[in-house]
Amino acid sequence: MKSIRANLVLWLSGALAAGMVIVLAAAYALAHAELSLVFDEELRQIAQAAHLREDWVGTGTLRLAHPEFVFAVRVYDEGGRVYFETLSPLAAFDVPQTFDPGFSDVETPLGAWRVYTHVTPEGVVQAAQPQATRAALARELSIRMVLPELALIPLLALLVAWVLGRGLAPLAETSRRVSDRDAARLEPLPTAGVPVELAPLVEQINALLGRLAASFATQRRFIADAAHELRSPVAALALQAQLASRARSDAERSAAFAELTRGIERTRRLVQQLLDMARLEPGERAEAPAPLNLAQLVREVVASYAAQAEALGVDLGVEAPPAVRTTGAASELLSLVANLVDNALRYAPRGSEVTASVKQDGAAVELAVMDCGPGIAPLERARVFERFHRAAGDATRGSGLGLPIAKAIAERHGGSIVLDDAHPGREPPGLTVRVRLP
Repeated sequence: MKSIRANLVLWLSGALAAGMVIVLAAAYALAHAELSLVFDEELRQIAQAAHLREDWVGTGTLRLAHPEFVFAVRVYDEGGRVYFETLSPLAAFDVPQTFDPGFSDVETPLGAWRVYTHVTPEGVVQAAQPQATRAALARELSIRMVLPELALIPLLALLVAWVLGRGLAPLAETSRRVSDRDAARLEPLPTAGVPVELAPLVEQINALLGRLAASFATQRRFIADAAHELRSPVAALALQAQLASRARSDAERSAAFAELTRGIERTRRLVQQLLDMARLEPGERAEAPAPLNLAQLVREVVASYAAQAEALGVDLGVEAPPAVRTTGAASELLSLVANLVDNALRYAPRGSEVTASVKQDGAAVELAVMDCGPGIAPLERARVFERFHRAAGDATRGSGLGLPIAKAIAERHGGSIVLDDAHPGREPPGLTVRVRLP
């Protein structure tokens, strides 16, 4: 597991070390440049200080006893005859003679030399110094300057670690507060005194905690509602089973088993709707959308309810062109249409009609299911989309989940759902459910 503090200390220490290297290089370059100016001036003064005497004869070598003398001097006339020269303790003075005055850099088999040539009427004086001597002295001076700073790097690293510890303390405190949260304690983290850099993270964590609290509340409410809704049909099934077991004739037994079968079907339908509702909860993974023919899907649903419609004495039909294309999750849209058709059949009077229609409407697709039932009062239409809500006087024993499921699926597909009177001005007015999908 990576540590932000360790990484910051490592990178800052590395940056300090790199900075010290740069400082050392700069100090070396500066020291070398300054020493070059000083030594060039010394070469010039040494060359000008040599006194050329007219009575010098022959060639001589002046041996310097001091081993730290790092200059070499040679004097010769215009014909090249050497008057005298020093023997440098560092190397033999192997610099070619020249008659051009001024400074020059000369490469020799023993290394580079810095040479100053002083030309006078009496003769020529050459003063020289090995470049290696200057470089060594520059290194020594630069190391002396930078060494105390290098020794400070460990102390600076400790100081950086301490400062980072203080600076990251709010992060550690936020981490502790987050670790204290669980399913039973999802209140938002306090934002007072939070650093500006950490505030966006705390806000996002609080938003996540809010979503989790809402999700858990929805889950608890759903479980409570599901338990409440399942209690009645399960009790009814138990009662019907008892009636079937106590039947005294085949006719009573057949009637009891028929009612038991209908109860089982109602319970199965309720359980399926509960599962559909659970799959539509926010955060649940949705089926990948794909192109589909909505008209064909509606015809398949209507065909699956044909037997039920015939048993209820309702004329169930479809009005749709051969193909109406849209994009969506086929299983969810199938559930949407099935819930709307099932609701319409529940409320449609015997001998009436239920019609499912599909059409293209500009950039949208419109699905409508129309029945001739009692309809829903305008003031009640907003509430019927609430889970388990049933209109006053509803005797269909429905679950109150059909329209909420349809609304959730429509909105999940970026669409909308509205309720209207199917036959305005008539009694009963019926109901038309319109779903618009992109």
